[in-house]
Amino acid sequence: MTTTPRLALPYILTQQAQKEVTHAAGLNRLDVLVQPVVQQVGLNTPPVSPAEGQCWIIGTTPTGAWAGQANRLAQRIGGAWVFYAPFAGLVMFDAATLAQWGWNGSAWALVAPRLLQASVTYDPPSLAAGEGATTSVTVPGAALGDFARASFSLDLQGITLTAWVSAADTVSVRLQNGTAGTANLANGTLRVRVDRL
Repeated sequence: MTTTPRLALPYILTQQAQKEVTHAAGLNRLDVLVQPVVQQVGLNTPPVSPAEGQCWIIGTTPTGAWAGQANRLAQRIGGAWVFYAPFAGLVMFDAATLAQWGWNGSAWALVAPRLLQASVTYDPPSLAAGEGATTSVTVPGAALGDFARASFSLDLQGITLTAWVSAADTVSVRLQNGTAGTANLANGTLRVRVDRL
């Protein structure tokens, strides 16, 4: 056995010449795989001016110096590209989106989306039975198709609260009175959370 079973760190063998080369390769591998951060996920064309030590998750159709390295990790070390095969369970933090991606054995999948949050003070109007009201909350970074949730700091008294991303950076929140009587909520805090995909 010449490498460790999981991270494939190279062992220094008995009477091996140039042990420092093997040791340096192991340190570079640790630099990528411990507290792993990538600059971007799914990039197919190598960046023009990468900084030393930066890392990317290569896309499925790589070109140039990355050709033939689909889905691997690419690290810039010593002015050259070094590639690492992912292993099942490896999770990487994407510095571009603040999300986490994991290798499931055959593809990279979103593990933890970026969470966006905002809150506003809101005084809902009085709502008669069956009536509703919609308001908007600015959530920078929110995009159509993202998941949205909302909460209100007071008892909703039977009012249904629904949230959705209605435009870039905007979450609409609808309060719908499904009770048989009028509901008049007091001034409170409307909180919105968006799972940025």
